[in-house]
This record gives sequence, C-alpha cells and structure tokens, in this order.
Amino acid sequence: MKTKQDLKLLFENGDKPTQEDFWALLDSYWHKDEKISETSIGSVEKVIPVITDGVLAGHSISVSIPENIKKIKQVAFQYSGMNYQIIEVNFNEGLEEIGPGAFGSQNIKKIKTPSTLKVIGYGAFNGQANLINGSDSLEEIILNEGLITIEATAFQCFGATIIEDLYIPSTVTSVGQNAFAIPSLKTVSAPAGLDLSNAGIPATATITYR
Repeated sequence: MKTKQDLKLLFENGDKPTQEDFWALLDSYWHKDEKISETSIGSVEKVIPVITDGVLAGHSISVSIPENIKKIKQVAFQYSGMNYQIIEVNFNEGLEEIGPGAFGSQNIKKIKTPSTLKVIGYGAFNGQANLINGSDSLEEIILNEGLITIEATAFQCFGATIIEDLYIPSTVTSVGQNAFAIPSLKTVSAPAGLDLSNAGIPATATITYR
C-alpha cells in the first residue's frame, strides 16, 4: 500500500495518474490507521447496542448526546414501535433543554441530567417501560442543581415499580401537572415553597421540604 508521500508524487510535475494509481489512492484512504475515529465526530449522537456480561442485548441500545448540543428537540428519540428501546442515555455537559416527548415511551433505567440543564419539557421521559420483552422499568432519577423548570408529565411513569426515592434540586421553581406521577415513589425531598400539589406524587409518599 502506498504512503501519503508516494501518492503526492502522482500529482506532481503534471503527471497523469493511471487507474492503478486511482485504486492505490482509495486503498490508502481506507487504511486502518487513518480511519476517522468515533470520538472525533462531535455533531451526531452515538447509538450502540448494549452488552451485558459479554451478551448482546438485542432489544436495547445506549445513546450518547454530543457535547455541542444545547437542546434536544421535541420527540427526538420517542419510541415509535421499533424492535429496540433506549435503556441508557449519556447526556452531555452543555445541554440546556430537553424538549417535549424527547424520550417518551423508552425504557431508560437511570436518568441523570447534566449540570447545565435548565428545562425538562412536557412528557420528556413519559412512560418509561419495557414495551418489548419484559416488565423492567425506571430505577433512578438524578436531577441537577441548576435545573429550573420541569413541565407536565415529564416523568410520568404509571408502570414504574422500582424507583422509590426522588430528590428535587433547590433551583427548581416550577413542576407541572403529573410531572412525577410515579406510583412506586415513597419519599420525595423538595425545596421549601415548591408547589407539588398537582405533581402527581402518590398520596402514600412522604414529601420532605428542605
């Protein structure tokens, strides 16, 4: 396989490359040491299959949001009846808003928002559940300090059976109707003065204001 230096010589002094030279150029372009690395691509999300204990989980994928994204648009990753669901999302620092229904009806186990997030839109994580081959559901929500607005039904998950505790950051000033309609919740910690009367938190849960 010809080196870059060899290829440069093909176009010097008015030389006319041959067909053999053309194929050499293509071979060089796809040289294993010169492929574009995945980490160098910053403008698209990374979507990969989930592997657990060396076993490919055929119905599950993981999504990583690139670092230059500030907003995830409405229903960007909403489940649409495919034979796979998102079970893991890695959010980038710099993200400021997650739009309405962005991850609706997926099967994300742990939702951890980045420190830069300010707004979680209407139904952004509504209906997290296994819709394909099981009964597993949402396990944990970790919200960042700096978050301000959580819109209606943002985390409404009627099928949740695992998650029991929720901490609402001190910076949150608005929680929409049924934003936390999660029947398995047992304890909620919230900033003093935050109105949770319509948040959908089960009546059996203990709400502690800080």
